[in-house]
Amino acid sequence: MSLSVPNNPIASLHHPKLSTSTKDDQSVRHLSDNTVTGHIYTKHREDDSVKIDVDNYIALVESIITTADRITETVTHGTEGRLIFSDDFLKVNAVDPPLCTLHKVSSQLSCKAPGIEQAHKTTLDILDILVSYSWEAKAVLTLTAFATEYGDIWHLNHYSSLDPLAKSLSMIKRVPLLKKQLEGMKYRQVLVSPNSLIYSCLRAMKYITQLKNFAKYDTKELSVLSSVLRQIPLVSYWIIHIIVAARIEISSYLNETEGQSQKYLNELAEKINSILDTLENHLNTIRIEQEEIDLYRWLVDHIDNFPTELTLVVPKLIEGKVEAKPFIDGSTRLQVSVEDALRDKNVILLISGLDISDEDIRAVDLVYNEVRKEDKYKIVWIPVVPEHSLEHSQEEEKEARKKYEYLSSLMKWYIVPYTTKIAGWRYLEENWQLRQDPLVVVMNSQSRVEFRNAIHLIRVWGTEAIPFTNGRTHALLEKNWPESTLLKFIEQPRLRSWVNQDRTIIFYGGKDPNWIQQFEEKVVEIKNDPYIKEKGNTFEIVRVGKKINEVNDYTLTPRFWITQWGYFVIKSQIKGSSAAETTEDILRLISYENENGWAVLSVGSAPLLVGRGNLILGVLEDFNKWKRTLNIKAFPDAFKDYFNELNLKFHTCERMTLPGFSGWIPMIVNCPECPRFMETGISFKCNHGRPEL
Repeated sequence: MSLSVPNNPIASLHHPKLSTSTKDDQSVRHLSDNTVTGHIYTKHREDDSVKIDVDNYIALVESIITTADRITETVTHGTEGRLIFSDDFLKVNAVDPPLCTLHKVSSQLSCKAPGIEQAHKTTLDILDILVSYSWEAKAVLTLTAFATEYGDIWHLNHYSSLDPLAKSLSMIKRVPLLKKQLEGMKYRQVLVSPNSLIYSCLRAMKYITQLKNFAKYDTKELSVLSSVLRQIPLVSYWIIHIIVAARIEISSYLNETEGQSQKYLNELAEKINSILDTLENHLNTIRIEQEEIDLYRWLVDHIDNFPTELTLVVPKLIEGKVEAKPFIDGSTRLQVSVEDALRDKNVILLISGLDISDEDIRAVDLVYNEVRKEDKYKIVWIPVVPEHSLEHSQEEEKEARKKYEYLSSLMKWYIVPYTTKIAGWRYLEENWQLRQDPLVVVMNSQSRVEFRNAIHLIRVWGTEAIPFTNGRTHALLEKNWPESTLLKFIEQPRLRSWVNQDRTIIFYGGKDPNWIQQFEEKVVEIKNDPYIKEKGNTFEIVRVGKKINEVNDYTLTPRFWITQWGYFVIKSQIKGSSAAETTEDILRLISYENENGWAVLSVGSAPLLVGRGNLILGVLEDFNKWKRTLNIKAFPDAFKDYFNELNLKFHTCERMTLPGFSGWIPMIVNCPECPRFMETGISFKCNHGRPEL
């Protein structure tokens, strides 16, 4: 791991404030992170040319310290020499310690004066000795040197009543003096207590090794890993610093000299606790992200690469585990296990936010009523509920639950219980492209995806799209697009008869009532023209979106335009997204959504042209200029030819914004007015106040 050197590294090994202050005035706060990194990076880099098994050393050191502290407890309770060890204590991981290096470190730890300045200088000296080791190895070897001396002291004491040599050596090491301090607060602040300085350092090293183990993951996938790995040198410095300070405190008991100030030990405790809190928070974040990564990879393997049982995949997708909460059966309101609900069935997953429209629910309901007849398909609604901000959590949570209950009441199929967390969210976003729009995925019983996003099939063809296969979709696309996208929005009793007779029909609509009125008046004029009557050229006009009993409604429902978009997306997806294969006529119609008026000329359901309102009116107003061509041409051909002439004179290319549909969308689209590809841009729209899907 390589870190950049701070811009102004401090050359001196002594902090200027430390050198002029008394011991009682010295504070850990004088050693800011910038000061410490300035010191250690003037000479030190990540150098792991000498490798050790850090995990084994940690286990060994922990065994030494905990065993030694158990011996101190027997001294405290007056039961010396009667300690019984379990088999677990006898299991020791094998290591091959660098003895000379450990002796040098031990020498640095011995007989030092108390205070932060000396601890800081000693820490830097130890870093010089361990320059060839990784940062976590520097810390664990320092603790190993400490544990070796500390363990030796209490090992000798444990056997001193039985072994004359142990007794003699314990006297030389002045163990009796140390025994007097066991009840002292400072001793227990350094050792024995689970929250003592040494045990906290041990925990910090465990956290570091756990973080290093995550290095096998891509740091782009683990958001905080890269930054926390860069903090390991700083953490290692403080671990060594605290070990040095602790060893000085222990030495003061043996030498009967002044120890560390209580203020200094308290500050070190605050420092290591702050480090532990930071590392623990980072670890929790990384573990959550790691679980998401592992789940994502599992879903990719078991859906995209090697499809497996649907009853395994769906629970993992929803909750990240095989044992998921039971579904709610919308028809009975009873709970049903995932296994019982989906065993040997195909599934239609409806994945949406709480803003799913009533129209979409009604469309899915028609599909539900159809598929339940043969009971081969089961529909499951997976609600996507956004997590709410803390300041509005209760109110927003209440509203979300209320909306969820309302939507659930409209559904007869299986419903996933209310949750703000979908475990497989990344897979839904990256592989199935879940966005704001509802997503409908059809899977067989082995979790093989039959159709990635069938919401467009349902919106355009409804129950005709069953069984939602590519083969069925190809068959539906063989129809003329007006039959799939226009006729359903027209209430004209004679329309089907006109289509079957291949009559000439002009479908029209628009936002401007004046344009509608002008169009209809011009049509009346043309129909009453003697030349038309003489030639017998008749045609029909049909207002799109107007109901029989409506007089002045000039609007089309959003459903109409969503249907047009759905057809375009499906056609582009199935036939390919190249310019030659996209549906230009329907794309042209879509581009007229905000126009005053538009019209579609067809023979039966076969479209001949789609035109903007001003051009359509131009053709009608210039009828006298082209009506003579009816001697040699049929009405639709003559109309189209003159329209094309006007279009060349008043050519305008289009622009349009693709809605936030989920699933596949075309990335290459040709202009419906010319053969060129349309330029693709990126736009940003604030989603404030709406669920973040």
